[in-house]
Amino acid sequence: MKARDMVLHACYFLFISMFLYAAVSKLMTFQVFVVQMQRQPFSDAYGQFLTWVIPLVEILLALMMTVNSFRKLALYLSTSLMICFTGYIILVQLRFYGKIPCSCGGAIAKLSWTEHLLFNLLFIAIGFAGIYIEQRAELLEKSFKLAK
Repeated sequence: MKARDMVLHACYFLFISMFLYAAVSKLMTFQVFVVQMQRQPFSDAYGQFLTWVIPLVEILLALMMTVNSFRKLALYLSTSLMICFTGYIILVQLRFYGKIPCSCGGAIAKLSWTEHLLFNLLFIAIGFAGIYIEQRAELLEKSFKLAK
């Protein structure tokens, strides 16, 4: 296995692990998650929708990353989702919404908002690294096919 493939597999593994952990943690303490989501600065209907959608999307993205034909799309979507989550954290840090609880699951919920921001930025960097490697691999394959 090439070093490029090993790094790419590590990116997928980290995203799969993080999303599954977060989703399962939310679902295992679902009532706590619901209360935390109700404290978010969203309308009740939107909060109820997100209460179900967030863990399901996290599980779906993790599953997509296990299937070769969906991996690249899942990587793009996962990185985009992390950018959205990070934007929200930045607004929280800027006190745009006032003081609100973290609605993440498990140990991630125990992070301070600053630690959470750094955690998310790490995953955004992992996502961008994976995207870069995927795009570079595609370009190399196209170049190789043209050379034949």
